[in-house]
Amino acid sequence: MTPRTPLRRRALACAVATALPLLTAVSTANAATVTGRVTDASGMTGFGGATVRVLEENRQAVSGNDGSFRISGLPAGEYTLQVEYVGASPLQQAIEVGEPLASLGNITLSPAAASATTLDTILVIGQAAGQAAALSQQHASDNLVSIVSADAIGQFPDQNVAESLQRLPGVSLERDQGEGRFVVVRGLDAALNTTSINGMRVPGPEDDSRAVNLDVISSDLLESLEVVKTVTPDMDGDAVGGHIEVKSLTAFDRPGRSFSGRLEGSHNERRDTTNPKLSATWTDRFGANDDFGVAASVSWYEREFATDGIETAGADWLEAPDGSEYKGIAEGEQRDYMITRERTSANLNFDWRPDMDNEFYWRNLFSRFSDDEVQSTNVFVFDDGDTVALDGTGGRFEDATVEKLTEARIQTQDIFATTLGGKAYRGPWTIDYSAAYSYAGTEESDSFGAMWVQEGLGLGYDIGGAGKRPHFFGLDNAAFTDAGAYELDEIVLEPYTTKETETAFKLDLQREFELGDTYGYLKFGGKSRLREKSADFDSTVFGDYGADYSLADFASSRADFPYAPFHPIADAGDLERFIAANRGQFEIDEEETAIERQGGDYRVDEDIHAAYVMGKLDFGDLHLIGGVRAERTEYDAVGTRIEIDEESGGGDPLFVPVGMSKTYTNWLPGLHARWEPREGLVFRASANKTVSRPNFEDAAPYQVIEVEEDGDGFERKAELGNPDLDPMKATNVDFSVEYYPGDVSLLSASLFYKKIQDFIVVADVAGTGAFVDFDEAIQPLNGEDAEVRGLELGWTQKLSFLPGAFSNLLFSVNHAWIDSESKLPFREGEFSLPRQSDRVGNVSLGWEDEKLSLRVAGNYRSRYLDSLEELDDPAFDRYVDDHFQLDLTAKYRLNPNTQLYFNAINLNDRPLYAWLGQRRFNSQFESYGRTFELGVQVNF
Repeated sequence: MTPRTPLRRRALACAVATALPLLTAVSTANAATVTGRVTDASGMTGFGGATVRVLEENRQAVSGNDGSFRISGLPAGEYTLQVEYVGASPLQQAIEVGEPLASLGNITLSPAAASATTLDTILVIGQAAGQAAALSQQHASDNLVSIVSADAIGQFPDQNVAESLQRLPGVSLERDQGEGRFVVVRGLDAALNTTSINGMRVPGPEDDSRAVNLDVISSDLLESLEVVKTVTPDMDGDAVGGHIEVKSLTAFDRPGRSFSGRLEGSHNERRDTTNPKLSATWTDRFGANDDFGVAASVSWYEREFATDGIETAGADWLEAPDGSEYKGIAEGEQRDYMITRERTSANLNFDWRPDMDNEFYWRNLFSRFSDDEVQSTNVFVFDDGDTVALDGTGGRFEDATVEKLTEARIQTQDIFATTLGGKAYRGPWTIDYSAAYSYAGTEESDSFGAMWVQEGLGLGYDIGGAGKRPHFFGLDNAAFTDAGAYELDEIVLEPYTTKETETAFKLDLQREFELGDTYGYLKFGGKSRLREKSADFDSTVFGDYGADYSLADFASSRADFPYAPFHPIADAGDLERFIAANRGQFEIDEEETAIERQGGDYRVDEDIHAAYVMGKLDFGDLHLIGGVRAERTEYDAVGTRIEIDEESGGGDPLFVPVGMSKTYTNWLPGLHARWEPREGLVFRASANKTVSRPNFEDAAPYQVIEVEEDGDGFERKAELGNPDLDPMKATNVDFSVEYYPGDVSLLSASLFYKKIQDFIVVADVAGTGAFVDFDEAIQPLNGEDAEVRGLELGWTQKLSFLPGAFSNLLFSVNHAWIDSESKLPFREGEFSLPRQSDRVGNVSLGWEDEKLSLRVAGNYRSRYLDSLEELDDPAFDRYVDDHFQLDLTAKYRLNPNTQLYFNAINLNDRPLYAWLGQRRFNSQFESYGRTFELGVQVNF
């Protein structure tokens, strides 16, 4: 075991010792603080992201979500205050500062567009309001950030956080059953991103990855979403791809008491059901000065839908009766899924602002995502039989095998995050502090499956004319559909749980200063993140069932499969009752059960202690941020070594606990520049280092070693984790330019480059080291360097300069070109990184007036390399085809408080298609159908 070091205790103790005397400090005699709030004329709507400048002192601040701002350290005197917000005319206001703490009250903006009669028509409600809020925050940021505001989230028919982020430049999605699940930033795997909720890091519920499933969280609960593409030293340093910040609503984001609710029904064309959705949000303030606020939100959605798919194991060389060889299908599957998906999310936030110098908060968010899934599968094992006819378009076989499977599972994934913290202003000092706890977990407690087998069948397949969907069939339909001929072969129970928790403590201190005409601040602090993760598999494998059963002994379920005859298939409910009634007669295969249970179990403790220092200097229009962050990682893990040795051990499995410890430190410097030579033209540049720690399963100390008899000798195989993996280290360089020409509009371009050292790949290490006499040994390794480069372009424009009704048009388009290069130890040449699309883009066109809002949106990503199914054979490289999805939203405002809406999702019925090696050789085809939503939303 590597001894623990006192770095965390020293860093936090030093920071606390520094902070305590500051809590009692007072402002200097000649310095004053100015506060205010940027609003519309009613004072009810605050504008977050507005830039507020004191022109004479070259001082500025950015308003928070509620429009409030604070500028400290001003000498007494008269000044000119300038406020800038995208879509509004710049405002200048004379102010006089005398008191140590002066409140300016509400500062009212007016619309920039000459045709706009009220601010509400462009900045308070509708599509333009969402764009203006996001662009204003993006414009004011010192580093490169892409933002989705609460208003913008509601302008697209997105079901979850992942789908709300897909509209941003350089962002694409990995999907599950047609819904967005994982977010890919700039072509990098989702596990290389970090995710926070209200500033608290959130772990992922998956057992094998650090990626966070963002389909778990409903988009109805959010105030804003941010993708930070260039992290500063005061942020966690493990964001090689990007950092995703999820912010929920607080009471101070609204002017006072508010309520909103939504009632919706949706329909998927593959299931004849109506799916309900309910959501509600309530905020209020209490106390004599409205200084205590409560915000609560809840969302519930149940969706029944179906997925139909065809899959193969790729193309193998098969031999025809005449001795010629063709690429053909050795095994194929027909799959039918019936799914009930339920998503429940809630947040409860408390805020207390007793005076202008203190803020306290308690933020809580919980989300539960469950899939009740029944999968019915026909597996055609062509290469079990003899080839009767074969060419490049199809094949016929005799004495082949069909396996029929019925599987059911109820998978529940939870994410919970709670944060308690505050902020204190003491003269030139700002102190931020927080303590947080988060949990993510996956549970499959009711997971079971069974397989029935019939051998000696005549089977065939056709590729020609079927496109992406090869056609599988029985040559003798009577034999193929004879339920009594399918013998029960296997029943498996597969429950498992994955749990991950993180406890975090953070302290940040910021000291403002002036050096002549230059304003700046020095910021430093520390953070400790204490993480635990475990995976517990509780599978049961049976060897005998006490009697012989066939498929005819089970109630039949007729799957609605559109591509071929599918029956007979067992009903999942009847199978579950059969298992419950007869389990006492089943004989457990003790060895296989022990292997399944212990082989995947692990426990990991990972403590990360960080300290940083950074400073900012404002030279007029040029802003510089520089600093360094140190992160020390203490990693402990426990797994199992499983040995099955038929040569010297008799073939009985041997289970040996394996543990390891590792400690390392990463130094992460960063430099960021923002230059605005004239109003609305912003240049940014940055260079920084980030790190990404190995996935837990890759670094877990599990080992499965098998020595099996093979003819006259023995075959040696191994599959191992690698506790000695080093974290991936990235050097990131970014250049960007943004131009805000006026009204709600933006032209932007961004260049980026990443060089990633110690990129982790899976390799066959047989023939080396401890595996010199092995035939195969699969283990993750640190490979050679990888590089990623790209260009992001964007254009958002409100066409208010057009005549008549055309002035109500608003469009947005963005496109990213991304290229990557990596080398693999078992392949020649260079390869793209997994899940990196060469092109990612969005386009939307909207029209709105005071009553009606219409928007059509398209989302595109090109194909990507998904995985290497065979390490040394490119014919089994799996690619996911390009994806273009078209969505439509229509809204009609009945009155100021009530709105009807209609959404059409996946209007072009885009399926998922993946292939192995060549596009013509199917790996997976799934279709999901269109979904239509109709609802009503009220706001008070």
